[in-house]
Amino acid sequence: MEKLNTKKQLLEGVKDLLAVEITARKSYENDILTFSNFKLVDVIEKIKKDEDRHIRMLKELIKLLEK
Repeated sequence: MEKLNTKKQLLEGVKDLLAVEITARKSYENDILTFSNFKLVDVIEKIKKDEDRHIRMLKELIKLLEK
């Protein structure tokens, strides 16, 4: 992993993480629609909720870094 030396680099890294989290959440949303096994769907829904939380936290961090 590359060392971050500036606030700008940190901000770009956090934005990259946000993009990954959003992509993962979309994938989980598709999986929920694809699978019919209730136990599997329940687990995927819990993971998706976790991704939602990560996305909210990253967006808040971005707001702080952009000040």
